[in-house]
Formats: sequence, C-alpha cells, structure tokens
Amino acid sequence: MGSNGNGHNCTHCGCENPVWNALKHKLDLTTLAGKANALAEPDGESLIFTDGKIYPLKNGNMHEQVEALGIHRGDVIASGTLADVKARMDTQGIQYKTRSLAGKTLLPGLIEPHIHIVQSCLMDSWLDLGPIDKETQRLRQSYDWAYLQGIIGDCKHTDPENWVLGHMVDPALMPFTLSAEGKNHLTTFRCAGDSSEIGNLDSLVKDRPLLMMSASMHTAYLNTAACTIVYRNESAANQEFLTEYPTFQVFMDKTQGVLQEEKGILPAILSIPIKQILHSLKLFGPMQNYFHQASKRGVTLLYDAMVDPISKLVLEAYGLTHPRNVRIGYAATYKKGMPSYTAVTKEAARYFYQGGVKLISDGSNQGLTGYQNTPYCCETTPELGNFNVCDKDVPQPETMPDAYKELLVDAMATGWPLMIHANGDRAIDFTLDAYKNALDNRSGLEKRHRIEHCSLLTEETVKRLQHLGISPSFLIGHVGYWGYVFDKAIFEDKASDMLDLCKLALDYRLRISLHSDCTVTPLGPLRSMEQAVTRKMEGIRDTLGNFIDDPRQQPVLNEGQCLTRQEALKAITYDAAWQCHADGFTGSLQDGNFADFVILAQDPLDETFPATGIRGIEVCETWKGGYKVYSSTEG
Repeated sequence: MGSNGNGHNCTHCGCENPVWNALKHKLDLTTLAGKANALAEPDGESLIFTDGKIYPLKNGNMHEQVEALGIHRGDVIASGTLADVKARMDTQGIQYKTRSLAGKTLLPGLIEPHIHIVQSCLMDSWLDLGPIDKETQRLRQSYDWAYLQGIIGDCKHTDPENWVLGHMVDPALMPFTLSAEGKNHLTTFRCAGDSSEIGNLDSLVKDRPLLMMSASMHTAYLNTAACTIVYRNESAANQEFLTEYPTFQVFMDKTQGVLQEEKGILPAILSIPIKQILHSLKLFGPMQNYFHQASKRGVTLLYDAMVDPISKLVLEAYGLTHPRNVRIGYAATYKKGMPSYTAVTKEAARYFYQGGVKLISDGSNQGLTGYQNTPYCCETTPELGNFNVCDKDVPQPETMPDAYKELLVDAMATGWPLMIHANGDRAIDFTLDAYKNALDNRSGLEKRHRIEHCSLLTEETVKRLQHLGISPSFLIGHVGYWGYVFDKAIFEDKASDMLDLCKLALDYRLRISLHSDCTVTPLGPLRSMEQAVTRKMEGIRDTLGNFIDDPRQQPVLNEGQCLTRQEALKAITYDAAWQCHADGFTGSLQDGNFADFVILAQDPLDETFPATGIRGIEVCETWKGGYKVYSSTEG
C-alpha cells in the first residue's frame, strides 16, 4: 500500500515488515520457548450432524447437498443420507450422538490462503489509523485528514515521554482530486513546509514525536519532532545514513518526514523509547486475539505468506503454550541454502506445516509502487512504480532483469512450490517470463506455483498463466475497498478492464483463491466471497465526503467478472486448500479428512439471500478436528 508522499519507493505490500525486521532480534527467545511439550489436542467428538443444509464439497462438487455428516476422533467418517451415515458409524463400532443443525448451514472450514500473523500482531498496541473497521469489515463512514486529527488528538495527553505511534494509515483512501488535464492528485503526507494543513504531519502532533506506519507497513510518516530525534540518535544512524543526509536540513529536504523500506525506516524504529518497543514485543496476547478472530470468522486454516526463522519460532512457541484453535501453513522467506522440499503430510498439518517459499517482485497498486507497463494516472515518482529485483544500475527495467531470472532458477531448485508477489501488469509479465525460464517446459501445476495478488491482467496474460500452469490468488479487497479510487484516479480505464479478472481466470480453467493479506484487509473469507460475487466499489463518497454504505448506491466494477456464489465459495475452501497444499486433509468434508467445518446462520449459496449480506452472515460455530473452537453463544 505505500507512501503517497513525495516519492514512492516502497517495494512491497504486507508481505514484509521493516518494523518486525528491526525488532525481532530483541525478542527473548528462551522465554518464548516456554514449555517443553506441546499442549495435547482435545479428542474430537463423535457426532452425526443432520436437520440442516450440509455441503461437503467432495471432489470440488459445489452443488451436492447431503442429509447428514458423521465425525469421529477428529476426522470425517461419512456424509450422505442419514441412514447411510448411521450405518457407516455403526459398522465401525462408533458410539455417537446425533446433533440437529436446526436449519443452519454446515460448510467445510473457510481458508485464508495469504495472511501475515506475527507481523500483523506486532503493532497491535499502536493506534489503528486505518480506513477499514476490522469488526464490520466495512469502510469507516468518514476517513480523511479530520479523522486522523481526531484519533491522534485523543492521545496527545498521554505519557509525554512516549512517541505517538500509529499504523494502517492509508492516504489512497482519503479524498482525491481529479484533473481534466495532467495527473490526478491523492492526499500526500509530509512535515512542516509551506503546505496547507491537510497532510501536514506537524499539524497532527507538534510537541511530541509522531510515527505512523502505512497500511502496507513499508512507509513511515514522521513529524519534525520525530525527525529531529532520529537524526540525532547516534546509535540508530549509520555511516550510509549520514552520507546520504550530511545535515539535518538535507534530511528534511530529501524526506519531508516520509521514510521508506527497511533501510529508511530502521533508524526511526530504533529511536523509539525502549519501553514502547518492549511493549510491542509482547506478542502472545495479540496472537491469541488474532486466532480467536479467525475462528469467529469461520476460518480453520491460515496460510502465512512469509515466515522468517524468528517468526517461525514465535509461532511454534505459541503452539507450545496455547490451545491450537486454527491450523497454520506457511511459505518460508526464500534464502539461499534453505532446506530442500519436504512434502506436506496430514500429521504435520495438524497444526503447523511449510508448504512453499515466498518471493516479492514489486509493491502495491494503491501505494503506487506496483510495477506498471504504463504510468499511473495520479502524481507519483517514479511514475511506473518499483520493481524489487533489478540488474545493477538498471532501476527501471523494461524487460525481465537477469537477476530476477536467476533468482527464480535458484528458488525453484530447492523443490519448494513458489508463491510470488506481483501486483502491477509489468511485474506480472516479468514473473511469468521468469517462471517460463525456470520451469523449462514443465508445468507449474506439478508444484502448484502461485502468483500473489495478480492484480492487473489481460486475456493474453491469463492465457500465459494457463499455459505455464501458474495459479493466481486474488486480493479481492482491491475491488471492494480501492476499486473506486483505482477507477477514478489511479488507473482510470485500466482498472475496469484489468483489475482482478477472477471470472476470466476460471473461464481458462485456472484454480483461484481469494485472500485478505491481513492486515492489509481484515480476516474474513465470507467478506472476500461477497466482494467477488458483487464487485461493489465501496470507496465511493456522498456529497458530504462520507463513504456510501448502501450497496444499492455502490457501482459495480466490471460486472462481467462477478463470480457465482459457488465459484466464490470454492475459492475460499476447496481451491484455496489446493493452493495451500492442504487439500489432502481439509478444504472439503471428504471421508478421512479433518473434521474442520463451520456452521452458519444462513446459507451463502441461497440465491434468495442478498449477496451484499454475505459478509454479515453469523458464524454460529467453528470446528477444528472434530472439536468446537468457537461458538457465537459462548463469545
């Protein structure tokens, strides 16, 4: 999501976090290790569910509805008619109880195929300055400069020795100005200067240090007080920093308080008082809340899109000391010399398994750093965005860089499936070129290689995905939350023609998934399903400048790309499990699979139920391994 400051040199999305990279080595790992043995998982119950709607999704069949489902000791025993399920349970000598669904709907557990757990929890104690309400998963009614002033103003009278710290700030979802001639203008942030009050960081907080992290976590905005401390902090500044900024005035002139990427942000993070830093590193409480939120949203499998060795240790340590109410798969950060591929087993997947490795090619489109074939329609520098893996002395490549080609060859040689972040259309072109070279006439389907976000496509690009066997995972919130600003200010016609072509991908027989990239958008597969089915642009504002919450007044972005309910549900269950190398044990209620399922108050496949209400369907219960991990009646 990026900067919207003076320059846009952010190269990633939520897939890496410079705050985490700066602070992770300060963790007391011996304390994290906790108990020597993992907590024992509870035995799954022996039950037959009936008297409701049950969709087992066996073999990806999105239309089959059965009368009953039988489970025992954490696994699915059978689904079908009530008589057949009872007979199967009786044949195996299973003592069971019958449970009435009372007309509710039972589905396989929902899957988030691209999220970030530890990195999302790191700044849980910071002010939430984002435009999206995490509980309702809707845009806040009002999100503008005045909103930031109100939230931050409430903290001005707290401990004066502390910095004011905020995260999730998103200039792209603030009011923008269209231009009949030239470039459109998004809200920009900077400190002091002769600018108007809007965007002036010193007008938010003047006498105390202020640091706000962008929603992508790859741009930091500092007021003058914070910039002063950063520049004078001898323990944070390094020789490279001082060479680039020989005087404080040069530092201010060049950055205007906008710092990007780990290199730029690290001195600022290291200047925050140590007591505030240590508070951020108390991760287990926020992680427990994160996992509870997942269960509350019907999620039984989270797939972390970028796990480094220390965050892996944190996740393992949490599992040693806390109940495991959700399964976790992950892609490890690619590093030379990493261990070679090991196939996922059902036993390994009971809680925590590696399914692939992760690489990043460019930035984010709403942050104006996704790498494009044509310039952005709004003011930004560089005008095409950024590519992350460039040949020496070629910062803006027009053809796939040799360094990128070599990187994919090396990564693929590990044997691990690859998931590669690529947002802009040129970044996607480069990634497909690199995949083609590394695959050397093999199909990517063999390893289920992926492209993450895969935002801007043409029909020719989709044909290439099909030919190479590469599967896309769509951050569908791009349509729901940012679709309007993309369509009107950032991309104009390019958005309606190219953004998240989910239906076209299915037409070419690609297997797709829908993800949140949490915390870029909130956890919520049902919300992703709704946004894929309706493609409503929720970022449209009324005459007062407030977001319009009435779906009847929200325009649709490229109606021809709307998915059916069955297609969207498959993308958050069966095909998401396939992309996450988990389809052998979850994603459907196949006999022998884990008894991972969700019970909903309404049927999201029922055409009489409004599609615009899917995200609001009550999750009554979530079950993992035949054990209830969430109930709406129990909180």
